[in-house]
Amino acid sequence: MIKHILKENLISISIPKKDFSYRIPVEKIGNTVDWKIGKKNEEGIVIKNVSAWTLQLFTKNVTEEKYVNQFKNIVQEFSPKNSIDWEDTFLAVTIQNRYNWLMTTNATAANKMEEQDIIADLKKKYKLS
Repeated sequence: MIKHILKENLISISIPKKDFSYRIPVEKIGNTVDWKIGKKNEEGIVIKNVSAWTLQLFTKNVTEEKYVNQFKNIVQEFSPKNSIDWEDTFLAVTIQNRYNWLMTTNATAANKMEEQDIIADLKKKYKLS
């Protein structure tokens, strides 16, 4: 379970027994971004109006869905009027984590895939235009 406390306009969040501890300014917890999946300066997948902090925190090591849902509740608690598209945020986390896994396995694969092929496969799998 994610633990959180508010102190001096910072929300401290952590997950016991995991390497997961962050401090987020209250005024920024509801921020949105247009998240790009893929390499810089190349075509990728862009998902709009997603939670900036959710993508930053849950596309690295800790990616269990229960933690993402708990973090959503924390965001809603401190920024109830946010304009985050949560369905697209969860989709972006899923696709980003799949992309990361594909890029990692591709690095050691005998038959390497090109970046554009990985992006095309992800677009097809997740029915994106």
